Amino acid sequence: MLITEEENGFIMSDAAEQQMKKERDRFVAFAFASADVLIELDQHGHIVFTDGAVRTVTGQSAEKLENTSFPLLIDEQDRANITELIANFSHIPRVEQIPVLIARADGTPLPVLLSGFRADVSDAHIYLTLSLPRLQGQESSEIFRRDLSSGLLKKESFIADASKRIREADRQGKHLSLSLFDFSSLKPMLDNLLPEKASALLTEISDYLRKHSLDGDTAGVVEENTFSVLRDDSISEESLASGLADITRKIDPAGKGIAPVIASLQADTGNLTEQDAANALLYTINKFAREHGEAFNISALSESYQEMLEETVEKIKHFRDTVDNDRFQIAFQPIVDIKTSIIHHFECLVRFDDAQVFSNPFHFISFGEQSGVIGEFDLAMLQKILDVLKETAKKGNHPRVAVNISGRSLSSSLVMDAYNKILENYERIRKQVIVEITESFKIENIEIANEFIQQLREKGNSCCLDDFGTGESSFDYLRSLQVDYIKIDGSYVRESVKTVRGRQMLRAMAGLCSSLNVTTIGEMVEDEKAARLLWECGIKFGQGYLFGKPTVDVETLMNCSKPTPFFGGFLNARRITDAQRNLWKQ
Repeated sequence: MLITEEENGFIMSDAAEQQMKKERDRFVAFAFASADVLIELDQHGHIVFTDGAVRTVTGQSAEKLENTSFPLLIDEQDRANITELIANFSHIPRVEQIPVLIARADGTPLPVLLSGFRADVSDAHIYLTLSLPRLQGQESSEIFRRDLSSGLLKKESFIADASKRIREADRQGKHLSLSLFDFSSLKPMLDNLLPEKASALLTEISDYLRKHSLDGDTAGVVEENTFSVLRDDSISEESLASGLADITRKIDPAGKGIAPVIASLQADTGNLTEQDAANALLYTINKFAREHGEAFNISALSESYQEMLEETVEKIKHFRDTVDNDRFQIAFQPIVDIKTSIIHHFECLVRFDDAQVFSNPFHFISFGEQSGVIGEFDLAMLQKILDVLKETAKKGNHPRVAVNISGRSLSSSLVMDAYNKILENYERIRKQVIVEITESFKIENIEIANEFIQQLREKGNSCCLDDFGTGESSFDYLRSLQVDYIKIDGSYVRESVKTVRGRQMLRAMAGLCSSLNVTTIGEMVEDEKAARLLWECGIKFGQGYLFGKPTVDVETLMNCSKPTPFFGGFLNARRITDAQRNLWKQ
């Protein structure tokens, strides 16, 4: 019998090698018959061969993908699971129809079904196929709303479905409960099992939860090893917990099993709309997780959840009332040319007479972003500002104004479409609007956001990136978002006045923006010393109390393109000593 020696030192018979090749060829034939892309990986998970509709699925050519690490093609939310899957192929020789998102070159995640095959331990290569779902409409995206490991609904999808069913039950006078099962002690058991047995156990637990949920598919994953189930009164959470313990008892060598910690959350969201009810539930659970950090546990959540949910519901109602009934005002703060003291434009800031629910505008905006209702306010603010500009135009004045839009709004195609439609109704004055993008909420898809920004710029709107330097994504935004202005966060301005390092940072930021043909604005300029320093560092515009405080008075807009009365400009600023000037230049 012929014996062959593989490069990795494994010895196998000629017959075994032929059988392996036969099985592999059968898989490849199947792949071409039913899949869109075939990918071969080496032992390190790097792509050595691709064929099929490669560019359609990945947005890149087959040649460009060569030697690329396969997990890098996967969207971030699925990447860790796929990396682990590739590493475990020695224990799981075949996987079929796993839903996963491809991170296409254009930034748009594409849902595909991934199958994989490894013929034999002697062959270190892995063969994968990517197939576009052959489903229609909503069915196509349904499987991608699920957690990759368990098959249960992801948190956001579960909350959305649960909220819809809760609202329907309320209308019918029925009562539903949202139960959570903390299975954190399950992780050590899964870690000690062979991968295929761990996967089988997790599947059995997931199937059990889904079977006993409302309508057989209202179960989800809230946090790692914390599961959620929407149920009616026909089954108790105690019996569910007992069933879960029985499942783990069968595989526990000690025969004890694991009893999950249970909690029941009353999902009473009052008379909120279905979408707002979902936002309230999700915001409450996320808020609890943020505040408790690693101490997240459902026992503590069940104790404080109802109070937190009631508070959230009231806040959303108040937020909606504020927006829908125009219960807010606009304050205007000047942005000034530091050299000449001429007002270039005004930033539009929100102000309220009623501070009973939200103590200040920052808390109002933050809540709107975190609860998912900020888009409505951004649209209302834009509409209100455009109406003001329309009135000032009748008096022969055409001031420039900057209006904020949240990064969360830039993650919603509905909000972006509505934003464009509002501007289209004001073609004559829209060029006076500078769209200022805030960094307080991370933009989910920078490429799509940049397309929206470029559409605005093509129609005549300038765009500004606000609070530059404060968020972890600042430089990614500067690289990926083509804007006209960058507003440097006031913390850098204050630090530059105090330290040499701060001045060097400020000068470096200004230099980088200048090389990109982006105009810089410095925030929190409170005295002439800071204004002089900004000019020395190459920053053109300033904003702060030195130039004027925010004023709820439309008449202040008439001062645009005029000198501010509070600052004489860099050329006329208070003289400083040579020692101070030399210090600033360090």
